[in-house]
Amino acid sequence: MNHIFKLLIAIVLLLSITPMHIFAAAPSSMTILKSEEQTTYDNIVKSLLNAETSTTFNASKISYKEIGKIVNQAVANNPSISYYNGVTAFSNGTINFKYKGNRQVILEKNKKVNAEVDRIIKENIKKEMSDLEKVKSIHDYLVLSVAYDYDNFLKNNVSDDSYEPYGALINKIAVCDGYTKSMALLLNKVGVQTIQVTGIANGGNHSWNMVKIDGQYYHVDTTWDDPVPNKPGSVHYNYFLKNNEQLKVDHQWDVNIYPVAASSKYNYFHSMNTMVEKDGMYYYSDSKDNLLYKMDKKTLKKTKVLADRAPYFAIQGQWIYYSNYSNAGYLYKVKLDGKGKIQINSNLSEVMFIKDNVLYYQDIKSKKNLQLKDIPV
Repeated sequence: MNHIFKLLIAIVLLLSITPMHIFAAAPSSMTILKSEEQTTYDNIVKSLLNAETSTTFNASKISYKEIGKIVNQAVANNPSISYYNGVTAFSNGTINFKYKGNRQVILEKNKKVNAEVDRIIKENIKKEMSDLEKVKSIHDYLVLSVAYDYDNFLKNNVSDDSYEPYGALINKIAVCDGYTKSMALLLNKVGVQTIQVTGIANGGNHSWNMVKIDGQYYHVDTTWDDPVPNKPGSVHYNYFLKNNEQLKVDHQWDVNIYPVAASSKYNYFHSMNTMVEKDGMYYYSDSKDNLLYKMDKKTLKKTKVLADRAPYFAIQGQWIYYSNYSNAGYLYKVKLDGKGKIQINSNLSEVMFIKDNVLYYQDIKSKKNLQLKDIPV
């Protein structure tokens, strides 16, 4: 009997947890941790940020069964943690981590991501920006620069990178986790409070962000605001700064573990099919009638610019270039005040943007990407 007893106490219990690609916990900002849990949490975060394979916890004060919850919180709260792929906690106080890739490769990728984050912020965020402007700028940057990894998603062959900021920010291709983590990573860097949300949309696992602006929380689904297949220069705002009731139409999540989003303050964004900021104005094609309007950013006063249907447009200097769907989708230009309308060609066109004084657009019939060079500033 004595030998059997010694054998039993020598057994080390373990709990092994393998994560899904989706985050699995509410942020610690909504979870009060006890002092010993906080110490363990901090150790876990430090180890995961450095892609270390193990750390320890005080097994006399915390059960190994609680480690999975703390690790999930750490991963959900820290978008800089990447390629994490599971944890095994032992009753003797040891924690072992698994990753998708070797440590050196992960650290090199993280280094590139951090440098890219600094570049993006430097080029897109100004000190005088409000939190709203910061959220919109980062949302727009991700939609414009990242393409959804749609073909690989359909083939069930999505790479590990596409679930991480490395996919979105370096490879410029990602799925929802890549968008969500990148959004959180960038917003954290510019001081906007954000939460990564996990739930279900279209019957499958999905993730998106909540952001806090002027004391109110809102949902932002950057993935769903990026057209699929990818359309260069096109940004949607259908899922930008929504409240709970609005998002519940096609998203599901555990409302008990996330803050309540109840404000409708920014509903005006949801009617903007295509939008360009210019001189304190939002110029946009209304999603209901596709007519071109402008809205004063401060007063929110709305004025019709043009009676033509213009679902696709871009602005350069004092000119608006647009596909005139009131006249077969031909390419036109008009002054910012709606005067001086001129037809440029007879191509049925869509998807346009301007870069380096060149207007890029697509001919729908031929599927060719065309250019209009040296447009006036």
